[in-house]
Amino acid sequence: SLPLAVMLPWAALFVGLWVVRIVLAQAFRRTLRRDGITDWQVWRLRWNILTIASAGAWGLSGWLFYTRGLGIQQTGLILVIYTFCIAAVPVMANQPRMFLAYVAICFGPLVARIATGGEEHSLRLAGMLVIIVTLTTVLARNYRQALQRVIELKLRADGLLEELRIEKQAAEAARYEAEVANRAKTQFFTAASHDLRQPLH
Repeated sequence: SLPLAVMLPWAALFVGLWVVRIVLAQAFRRTLRRDGITDWQVWRLRWNILTIASAGAWGLSGWLFYTRGLGIQQTGLILVIYTFCIAAVPVMANQPRMFLAYVAICFGPLVARIATGGEEHSLRLAGMLVIIVTLTTVLARNYRQALQRVIELKLRADGLLEELRIEKQAAEAARYEAEVANRAKTQFFTAASHDLRQPLH
């Protein structure tokens, strides 16, 4: 059983972190609509601090709650914490060090608690979880590389479109100049023909 003296402070911490994140997200949207964002680094630092704090809350839950539950509850706790690690892949894949810190803080205490459990299967389970988390970091790296390739292709396509637009404008300008020259030539020959016909008449 889980005493309220342990559960309530953790729940208050978790809810408080989410409230702060919601307030920060709303402040970011207001600033973006009003002024645009010029200090991206400051906003990213604030968000990263809250992300690490959230990882700490989940890491604390693994350390505090794992040994207090039955097998099904322990499995559920492992799955919940690991789900947050997986959910962080697309969000933090472009910040590899941040992702590693998040996973270590979020999942590390749980693995340590399992490894020090003293049961026969504890070390094996902890080792399996380390392998799973390692594969998740490889997945995050592959996702980041794929994302970088997509961005590079998008930038290259945008560059080609810009070149095509410039070439199209140049072709239209050349065609306009050719039409102007053709009209001028026609007008010249018409005038010359008229001037030549006058003496003959």
